[in-house]
Amino acid sequence: MATMEYSLSSGQNCLDLNLLKFFKEGNTTMKSSFLFFLLFNLITSGVALAQMSTRPSPKEMKAQEKTSFDKFYDRLKIGYFGVFTSPQFDDMKNGDWENAALSPEFSGGTNQDSWPTNIWHQVSFNYNFGAKMNFVFNPRFMTPLAHPVDMKEPEDRSLLMVEDFLFGFQGVVVTSSDKAFNLWIRPGIRLPTSRASAKSGQGGAGTLTNQLEFAYNATYDFTKTWQLGVFGQLRSWVIEDKFGMDRFRFYTAPYIQYTLDDTSRIQVYFEHMLETDRRSMPANDRDPVFKDVWQNIFVGYNTDLTKTFNIMPFASVFVNDNPITDKSFWLGAWISYQIK
Repeated sequence: MATMEYSLSSGQNCLDLNLLKFFKEGNTTMKSSFLFFLLFNLITSGVALAQMSTRPSPKEMKAQEKTSFDKFYDRLKIGYFGVFTSPQFDDMKNGDWENAALSPEFSGGTNQDSWPTNIWHQVSFNYNFGAKMNFVFNPRFMTPLAHPVDMKEPEDRSLLMVEDFLFGFQGVVVTSSDKAFNLWIRPGIRLPTSRASAKSGQGGAGTLTNQLEFAYNATYDFTKTWQLGVFGQLRSWVIEDKFGMDRFRFYTAPYIQYTLDDTSRIQVYFEHMLETDRRSMPANDRDPVFKDVWQNIFVGYNTDLTKTFNIMPFASVFVNDNPITDKSFWLGAWISYQIK
């Protein structure tokens, strides 16, 4: 063999020696074939390595696989809120569960509603589209718990009655630097739904109205145990083509919350409502006259049964009555469940 033209170090293996020998002694055809396959192998190996280096992680692959609906659904929260309303104590003692408490302004100042004992339902669709406040759509329903023949007119109420739906925006718009103070607001509009009955026709003036509404909730945490808050609502009924104070409501509910532990709280509310209702008056005689239609105190035990399920049973007294009697007291419960 001719003298080798390459100086090999002691670390090279026998394969390297054989390759060099091949290049010195092999024929031209074999050399060309070997070079072709060697070049092909290097190219394909390089492509494979490049693909491996640019391959997304499992998390990135999962994100890339999301459809437009998946991305929309990720930003959506869905919750349920329900309220049970009992009759007044005097009715309950007499075995009369037909009519709920709550609306003295429509019943001569007594704590008895024209609506039956019921559960009020709200399903909330809350969509975060990247702004300060989220878009919210709240369908609302009511389930009467009394038998139709025991209800006051109109007695042909269905098992599930549609209430006014709410569209709006909501979110915390102010937070103090120490996170103790927070202000949540919700401007919105309630869209009317039909309340016709078989016997009395279309229910009377003003039953189908758009309602402009502004709700707010301001809270301040004095300590981890004590919190002071106030929930409020301003609502205007747009009757016919008139927007103003013909029918308007100021609802204010200051409250105190005492935290017992990680899952339980005691809450005490004072509800106060001023309202005008001049729908039956002629158009030129609808000057707003505000009246104290609701002053109520209730005490509730708020507890998280699970991370998504909360309930607050409460006892309540309508303090407009003078004197306060068994007809002034009633029971209720708030129920909330985070569906998504």
